[in-house]
Amino acid sequence: MDNDFIKYIQKVVEEVFSTMIFIEPEPGAPIKREKGNKIPGQKDITGIVGLGGELTASIVLHLKKESALKITSNMLGTEYEDIDEDVKDAVGEVSNMIAGGVKVELAQSGINLDQSLPIVVTGSDFDTSCLNGESSMLVPFTFESNIFFVEFSFKK
Repeated sequence: MDNDFIKYIQKVVEEVFSTMIFIEPEPGAPIKREKGNKIPGQKDITGIVGLGGELTASIVLHLKKESALKITSNMLGTEYEDIDEDVKDAVGEVSNMIAGGVKVELAQSGINLDQSLPIVVTGSDFDTSCLNGESSMLVPFTFESNIFFVEFSFKK
């Protein structure tokens, strides 16, 4: 199932970013994140969406400030210089679109799920825990020398 999730996330992120944000992100090699390990590098803003039903999953978008500002600027057509409510809303919406796309992919393979509203966390030196309490997968993406991660975990 991990490989299916990775494939779905890569497909959905590429679709969302190319059509809604006008950025072509390059996926990197997935990384298994064990309990207690932090996300590589810095993150300043995180969008979290839960999926539930036939399985329970979380889709988490981790961004550095610069990546979040670029994404929001492209989405809304105006320049942003700091994380404000618009940036938080944009990160929540991108997280929501990614989770929604993964939900559609899973539905096509026979797994039907409900989706939560996104939660956005900002700050420095914060951490998020894995849904199943043990491990998750990080899928890195790069664009214009920026990196971001989409993390997922699930349990049946």
